Parts: sequence; structure tokens; C-alpha cells
Amino acid sequence: MNVLLISPPIFDFYHSPHRAEPLGLLYIREALINSGHTVTILDATDSRRSKDQKIPQELEYLEEFYELDQSLFSLHSHYKRFGDSFDKILKEINGKNYDIIGISSLFSAYHPDVERLVKRIKETFDIPVVIGGTAITAQGEEILNNTAADYLIAGTGTGSMPALLNALEKKISLHQVPGLICATKDEVIINEFSKELDLNIIPKRDNFRTFRRKKLAKTIFSTGCKNHCTFCSIHRHNEHQLRDISSIQDELSLLLKAGVEIVDIEDDDIFSNPEHTEEILKILEEFHHLGLTYVAMNGMTAVNIRDFAERLVAVGFIKLDLSLVCGSASAGKNMNRPHGLDAIIEISDKVRHKAEIEVFLIPGLPGTQLKDTLSTMLELHSLGIKCGLSPLYLVPDVPMFEKTGIPKKKRLLRGSALYPFDDETRKNVASLLKIARFLNYLAVERESENYLENLKYFKKSLERKKWFRKTHEGSWIDSFDFSLVTSDILPTIF
Repeated sequence: MNVLLISPPIFDFYHSPHRAEPLGLLYIREALINSGHTVTILDATDSRRSKDQKIPQELEYLEEFYELDQSLFSLHSHYKRFGDSFDKILKEINGKNYDIIGISSLFSAYHPDVERLVKRIKETFDIPVVIGGTAITAQGEEILNNTAADYLIAGTGTGSMPALLNALEKKISLHQVPGLICATKDEVIINEFSKELDLNIIPKRDNFRTFRRKKLAKTIFSTGCKNHCTFCSIHRHNEHQLRDISSIQDELSLLLKAGVEIVDIEDDDIFSNPEHTEEILKILEEFHHLGLTYVAMNGMTAVNIRDFAERLVAVGFIKLDLSLVCGSASAGKNMNRPHGLDAIIEISDKVRHKAEIEVFLIPGLPGTQLKDTLSTMLELHSLGIKCGLSPLYLVPDVPMFEKTGIPKKKRLLRGSALYPFDDETRKNVASLLKIARFLNYLAVERESENYLENLKYFKKSLERKKWFRKTHEGSWIDSFDFSLVTSDILPTIF
């Protein structure tokens, strides 16, 4: 069969293009090719296009936070489409004689826009459409009631997509397709999904993202996670598997030959197995001597790497992204989170000035307090460590969040929505984001005239508990207020 796989455009206030390589679709394409099919990937975000969009009604309350602002502590300003338009995608489909179209839906908050694309495709072409991805794994049965797609696939797609094509060719029954969710004229089919991925598939690459002006490629050395953090769905939907060392070696060799300079290892629980880790480090060092360097942008758990952090730098890691989540040991323990602020301090002491460290926190997570998040931010800043904030968002099919109440409007299920906070908490979370933005700026720049002007209005904003923002014309005007206690920030920073 002639198959098209689409990585759709993203609709949000911000997007990280260097993290958007459609690795899952690359794996599925390879599995389909190995089954005798012809496969094309249409990666909509590869164009790097962006265009302002009308903000959806359910997100209009965010307009007071995402304003036009030229300050060094601004938030994002416009709701945008990142990637190609639906019209361009339809034009790419036209005349290509595709037998089936697969579309990835990797985030519940973006699923409404995936459905808009599917609707346009179905209105224009008589081609079956299947949607797969984590949004389907989390809410597939609910989505079935409102989808324009012909089929949904939950779980991993490397086995399910070839099986679906076999079923469409009448080689097997639809009931034999793992993770298939669909409604025929006779019945509703909901099959158990697979949690396993064929880790030894080595996908061929057509396009590469860049990071810091160097060619970047994503890979995985394992799937799943041995931790059972209460706010995460990874351990619920994926088996913990370790990839064969020979397969890792073969892929790094191919990436090196393709001119890749930075490899982003996207594991959810990287370096958690000591024996596997030791073998991986030897291979990473070997390829580092040949020119590869590494990042792990999906985050590493500090306690996993505290004993060999210096070695990570030696084998080629240029940045250590550490997922702390919260600074409170008691809160972390209650969430089954392997806590690691002490480990982060130890790692910082070991690799200071040798590799950049960025630590990620989740402000607003149940069981934590925003004042504690701020305190952790200030402690990290005092250590010269960059702090990244990922505001809480509700994850469907996670008991902790299901108890909170998953909203019907899926666009609210994103960090940029600052949901489910009340008005006061929302303003304080947005304020933490602004403070983090400026702290990270301070870490690299303190001398320019622009800095001094911004510092003046940053201080004034903290003192009066009402933010300033800077217009295109250079005027400083009022923005939103907040109630977060910030009196201890000024002496700590300045």
C-alpha cells in the first residue's frame, strides 16, 4: 500500500522546533517499509513556518498574560500555528494516490487541531485516515465518539500499523490489530494495545533539525520508566525495555555518516540500569572521539547520574537537563518521585564550567507550594544553574489528575493554559515564569544598557506586585498584578 504519515502543525503560544523531529513516525515508516509498503512522511513543522492565529475561545482568558512585551522578563505574546497550513498539507496529498493516511496525535491539548486537519482531509479526499499517539492511548474510547478518522490506534505503532494494513488487505481480522479502536457498521472494536516497541529498528533520516546551529537527531536507548511518579503516564503506557547495545552502535554510526553533530537521547528513564549504562558510556565515548556530542532534552534524573556526572561530560554531553520537578523532599516522596536537589548540587560541583546544567520544575503540582518553587529557583540561581519551569498540566488517564477533573475542552490540557489554577494562583504561576526568564538572563548578561533599564522595571514590578511591560515604542506600561511574596528576591539576586 501507498502510505502517508503526517506529523501535524502545532497550535500554541510557543514551540521548540529542535525537539520536533517525528521519531515515532520514523520508526513506523521503517516497520511499514520492512512489511513491503511504500511510505512518505509529511513533517509539517519542518518548514519552520509560523503564523499568528485567532486564539480559541477557551483560551481567551490568557490574553492578559501573553501580551506584546519587549522586556527581558516577557512571556510569549501570540497564539500561533507552527508549521505548514492545512491548505498546504492538502495540496501535498492531492494526486499522490495514497491508500491510507496516518496522523500522529502526541499531546491531548493539540488533539482538537488534529481533528480539524482530519476533517479537512476527509472532506477533500476519499482516503482512510488513522490517528495514533499518546492522545489516543490516553482517551481513545472517548475520542472515538467524536472523531472524523476511520481508525484510532492506541499504544506503540510499529506493530499496529503493519497489522492494520494487513487487516485492510483482508489478510487478518481487525480484531487482531493491537490497540485498534474503531466502529464498523456491525460493531465497535477496542483491542488491547501493545506497550512494547521494536527498539532495534534503525530509522533512515531525510531531514534534520538543528540545535545551536548544529545538525541534531533524536534517538532512544530504552523505553518506559522504572519510577512510578504519580503525575506521569509513562510507566502506565510503556514497558521498560533496554535496547541492544549493537543496535545503538549501528545507529550512531549511521548518524555520524549522515553528518549529525548532536544526538538527543529521548529516554524517559535514561541511565537507570547500571550495567546497560556502563556499556552505553563506552560507546558514547567512542563516537565522541569521532565527532558526536550529546544532550538528553527529555530530562535525566539527578540521582541516576550523580556518581558519574563528570564522566558524562568527558564522553561528550554538552548540557545536562535534570528533571527535579519540585525542591521539597517530602512532596517528592509523596509523589513517588526520586528526589534529587542534593544530587543536583553535587553534580553542579563536579561539572561546573564544564557543561551547562538546566533544572526543570513543575510549579503548581499538587502537594507543592509556589513559595517553595520560588525558593528552589533562587537556590539554583545562587549555584549558577539555569532553571526551566514547566507549568502543571493535567494528563488524562493518570489517577492523580482524573481526581482533579479532566476538562472536556482538551485545549486546556497544556502548560501554557495555566490551568486548573484559580485567578490568583494563575497570576502567581505566570509571575514565576517571568522571574525565571529574568534570572536565566542574569546568568549570562549583566552589562548592557538594555539590562539596566530592564532591571529597574523588574525591581519596581516586584516591589509593587504589578508587572510592567515594554511596548514596541519603548514605553513601560502596566501589566497584570500578582500576590506571590517576592520580598526576599531582591537581596538574594542583587
